[in-house]
Amino acid sequence: MTIPSPPASRESASPALAPTPPAPTIAPSPSPASRWAPWGAALGGLAWFLWLGGGRAIPPTRIDWMIREDWAASGFGWLFYRNAPWGLPLTSSPNQLFPHGTSVALTDGNPLLAVLFKPFNALLPADFQYHGLWLALGFALMGWFGAKLVSVVSSRPTHQLLGGLLLALAPPMAARLGHLTLCSHWLLVAMMWLHLRDTPDAHAAKRSLLWAAALNAVGAGTHPYLVAMLAPLAMAQTVRLALGRVISWGRALLASVGIVVLDVLIFALFGYFVGSNLGAEGFGQFSADLTTLFNPTDWSRLLPSLPVARRQGEGFGYVGAGALLLVVLSVVGAALRFRTLRDVPWRRGLPFAVAVLLLAVYALSSRVTWTGRLVVDLGGLYEPFSRLTSAFRASGRFIWPLCYAVMGGALLLWLRQWRQRAWVGTAVLALVVAVQAYDVRQDKSELRRRPEGFRRLQAPEWAELKGHYQHLALFPPQVQWVCPYNEPLVNATGYMAYRLGLTFNSGYVTRTPPSIAEECNATMRPGGVDGDTVYVVVRQQVGAFLRAGARCGMLEGLPVCVAGQRNDAFAQALTRQPLR
Repeated sequence: MTIPSPPASRESASPALAPTPPAPTIAPSPSPASRWAPWGAALGGLAWFLWLGGGRAIPPTRIDWMIREDWAASGFGWLFYRNAPWGLPLTSSPNQLFPHGTSVALTDGNPLLAVLFKPFNALLPADFQYHGLWLALGFALMGWFGAKLVSVVSSRPTHQLLGGLLLALAPPMAARLGHLTLCSHWLLVAMMWLHLRDTPDAHAAKRSLLWAAALNAVGAGTHPYLVAMLAPLAMAQTVRLALGRVISWGRALLASVGIVVLDVLIFALFGYFVGSNLGAEGFGQFSADLTTLFNPTDWSRLLPSLPVARRQGEGFGYVGAGALLLVVLSVVGAALRFRTLRDVPWRRGLPFAVAVLLLAVYALSSRVTWTGRLVVDLGGLYEPFSRLTSAFRASGRFIWPLCYAVMGGALLLWLRQWRQRAWVGTAVLALVVAVQAYDVRQDKSELRRRPEGFRRLQAPEWAELKGHYQHLALFPPQVQWVCPYNEPLVNATGYMAYRLGLTFNSGYVTRTPPSIAEECNATMRPGGVDGDTVYVVVRQQVGAFLRAGARCGMLEGLPVCVAGQRNDAFAQALTRQPLR
């Protein structure tokens, strides 16, 4: 429980970071306005999401916006999972990328929500997605936990509201809208709040560790990169509690091991380890530049962009012009008013700061750059850990904890300096939020930039496949980053396969079995046409199918083949525009 000093007047803020007195007293109950401040910040975060173009993503029955580019992987991961039988791992989808199969976890489909919604599959409409609601919730929770973070140093609702809004306006989260499950940055802010809030006794420590475990569980069920940041921060939390003698070192070690084991078990249960090579190329390129915190790379209306290397977009960490202004004011104010900070328990945040800095060092990768130019090559240092670095190749993402530590730290430092003159803190925060909102270019949002809609196959003949065939296949298979990939064709035929309850051999997944690459240039051999499969064939392969005894015809401009012995309604329809 936070023990604030008695306020000097109604205008003074409660200094919750002050050391806990030897004889604790009962803290005054928060005012009703203070209890509602996180809700106001959450609404502000939601409003920002809508301004970024999120309105079209929220309706659950609207899927056209996401059947394109990276979003399509998440969308189809969920859709095919709906038709898949229950099994272990929980999110396995043997009917997608058939016959190899995959899992929702390997399509960035948010396995946690997929498992929660699958029991209600029969009640849901055919066109249903939860990703838009998850994004909206993420922006709202960013505001909520931002307000909770500010409550560590100020009980004033205005401060909490403005602080939550500033964090919700963070450009790194808006810039991640291209990857739906990577927008859960609220988890990092919530972990920062856990580190800095008062934890006076073992009972409070237990609650704090349960919070940390819950945040890790959500992160593990959402995206592996999130838990790769959350787990070190949770371990730093146990160190902080042990250093403060709130728990023993043995219990801290046990809690750290328990959280790591929990994360690994969730990974296994949700299918992150399903028959795929988890490594990929790119470590050393998908990194953060040393200028990332103040380099807007076209996201700012106020500040110029600096050059970066071609693949360093993954390390985008611009905190915004408003946040940078607050950092400058906080640092200058701390130098001039250092006496007001003498009683701040700095050691409380030390383990968190160390963990954040280590993650930031990894974000720089083996090739440390300044404005895209190599400064130092650390390849030899990372070489023994190549399996780990290939699994987490987009190291630039690990700059996010530092982004929010800088923003949150500036907020807390500023408010702590002016706790006796709260109006100064309020006025500056209002200015900072206004600058931040103006600075961030909402037109850069993927929800505004990407066009909506995808091709749906309309011919009534496709409906004849249901009940007569089991598989719809592109020949050769088309798998993003592995084989030649025609995105409109894959999305159109993949959606048809989902609606008809058929398996599908192509698509976009984040990790694929190595054997798929061998199929990219496959040719049809005599006798190789499967009787239960409908093939959509590239034109160069039609001759091989005909020589193998297939029946082929044109349907909606696509060359389609089935086994020659088939005589069902769909096979008959192919004779209307035969290919010979």
